[in-house]
Amino acid sequence: MNIIDMRMHMNFSDAQNAFGNGKDSDDSVNDATYNVVYVDSHDYGPNKSGNRYSGGTDAWAENMSLMWTFRGIPTLYYGSEIEFQKGQKIDCGPTCPLATTGRAYYGDHLAGSVTASDFGKADSASGQVATTLSQPLVKHLQRLNQIRRAVPALQTGQYSTDGISGRMAFKRRFTSGSTDSFALVTVTGDATYTGIPNGTYRDAVTGDAKTVSNGTLSVGAPGKGNLRVYVLNGPGKIGAEGPYLK
Repeated sequence: MNIIDMRMHMNFSDAQNAFGNGKDSDDSVNDATYNVVYVDSHDYGPNKSGNRYSGGTDAWAENMSLMWTFRGIPTLYYGSEIEFQKGQKIDCGPTCPLATTGRAYYGDHLAGSVTASDFGKADSASGQVATTLSQPLVKHLQRLNQIRRAVPALQTGQYSTDGISGRMAFKRRFTSGSTDSFALVTVTGDATYTGIPNGTYRDAVTGDAKTVSNGTLSVGAPGKGNLRVYVLNGPGKIGAEGPYLK
């Protein structure tokens, strides 16, 4: 069965814990690539918290970077991209105003108009939605979507941590017909990959290119919320530099 990944969800107050729990629980499902992964929801936040997630913007960026590149289907609860109602109690019962809870009406933040030219690209906006689209986590999410869409391995590739040193580092590969997509990912920290195919790897975040001739590639720490995605024979830099992906 494909499931809601409750074990990862319960540990997203710390992305490292979510990553570790995700790896440890994968033998409990048929194929964790199709698990639904999320941080907070209409019921509760990480670690059974009854409040909307309030771990900080950098931590949110780190969670998103992990969710959009690790196995599973990333799912965003409405408003998390602007830290909507952060810290508020999600459900305080039938007597309190809905507007003060974590389930408050979000539609006002989407009022206005948007002109988009391509996937993940908002060229212009007016009204309140323009303010929403200017938020750092929105920019972060837009580029994560662009990178994920351009690299098949990040969508449905199987992952492994074999031969890898690093806190949140892994490799993913997807093959189908003429498609062979292989990506090396590290979130926040540095990493070293051994036993990988030789060839030219290009980072989808910075465009940096590294030639591997001895089966080993090392990557410096990109910083909290940031990541590196080195793709074998990849297209290079995808999207524009943002507040976290740079």
